Amino acid sequence: MVRFAVAATLVLLTASARADGIAIVGGSPRAIGRAGAATVGDDGGGALLVNPAALARRDTRRIQLGLAFVDESLTWRRSATMPLARDQGGSSLAPLAAGVIALGPWVVGLGVMTSAVTRHAFRDPNDVPRPEDLGNAFDYRYHGILGAIRRDTVTIGVARRLGDTLAFGVSLGGSRISIAETRRLWAGYAGISVAGDPRRDVELAFEAADNFVPSAVAGVLIVPEEGSLELGASIGWSGRANTTGSVFANGTLMGPTVRMSSTDASLTFRPPITARIGARYLADRFSVEVNGDLWIARAHTHSIVWDLAGLRVVDPSTVSVDLVGVPSRLSQRNHGAVRISGDIELIAGFLWATTGYAYTVGSTTESRLSTSFGNLGGHTVAIGVEGSSSGFTYTLGWSRTWATAKSGGDALTLDNPFGAGDANLKRSTFDATADQLGFLLDIELDSP
Repeated sequence: MVRFAVAATLVLLTASARADGIAIVGGSPRAIGRAGAATVGDDGGGALLVNPAALARRDTRRIQLGLAFVDESLTWRRSATMPLARDQGGSSLAPLAAGVIALGPWVVGLGVMTSAVTRHAFRDPNDVPRPEDLGNAFDYRYHGILGAIRRDTVTIGVARRLGDTLAFGVSLGGSRISIAETRRLWAGYAGISVAGDPRRDVELAFEAADNFVPSAVAGVLIVPEEGSLELGASIGWSGRANTTGSVFANGTLMGPTVRMSSTDASLTFRPPITARIGARYLADRFSVEVNGDLWIARAHTHSIVWDLAGLRVVDPSTVSVDLVGVPSRLSQRNHGAVRISGDIELIAGFLWATTGYAYTVGSTTESRLSTSFGNLGGHTVAIGVEGSSSGFTYTLGWSRTWATAKSGGDALTLDNPFGAGDANLKRSTFDATADQLGFLLDIELDSP
């Protein structure tokens, strides 16, 4: 039976999938049906990312295999009289595989997972052959046409109890972070062309990756031998991502052209520091967990720039300029979330129902919202079930996030490389929803 369950789940994990969507809340598919509340309660693969001290909760040998399905939709509109632009990024699958084993007083965990994934993709203006036919249907092109980040992580953690109530843990990880971004800038002259005239567009498509970004998480767990209240806290750090890759650029028919002696492109950014705190109350037939998460943006992440070499934009008048830096639409700020979840026993010793709610502040300031990397935050509701039998525990959860529609993006500019006639983008309205569906199978190998 164990071999069958492992084999079946591995088939799911190795299935072909696109890397779209958003980051999995709480680090593990288990947390989806609890709206991301996991700082105290998750003692498996998710604990390696959220609070490794929770590994000490159990000292048995375990394997966890999970899969999350994520579908996000972002919409953009400049005004009520303009057409609504919709995200066509589609959906994603994000796998997780982890193992936990006790070695004397130590509990060691190893995990391989997609720890974060986000993708927004809008219709490319290149689908319309003549730029003069774009009209106002593609006015988002300066905000961004495509933006994607994926983080695949290998992490190992260790935890140990100190006495009967206190446990400490730490995990170390290495990640491959990949970034893709497609956007347009306007290359023209005020007085000769109207700012935003599509016949003066230049489109840039970037792809870059850093194959090793170090990270570390340290956590503490307090589980009184007598009493019903458990407490947990953690802090997480990630090294700088120095992504390197390539850029593809093209101009416009009868407009500016691009000469490329090199396709090299790079982008450097620093993931935020994460602090978490949580409390869980346990009763005979129910439990309630409350979490608070804080993401602290690092220096120079409010505005991030692509570095280029060997790319020159040439105006039809033969005036040219070298592009050495292009602003990315990726932008971060301090933000946070509050979460609450509840587990209710439906069938004694066999089946539980889970539910949760979270409110998250968006990681992008309103003035820098974009169609490629805009994060609005919002309200999340979640439901799920968790059952156990003969050493097998399965968790199935679903959540939906509704963003509060926001107006912004007006701090972004056309980024005119000629520096003549540059202008801020017009204030636009952004809205979003996101659905997540997660499945996790926990196999306890020491079970009789």
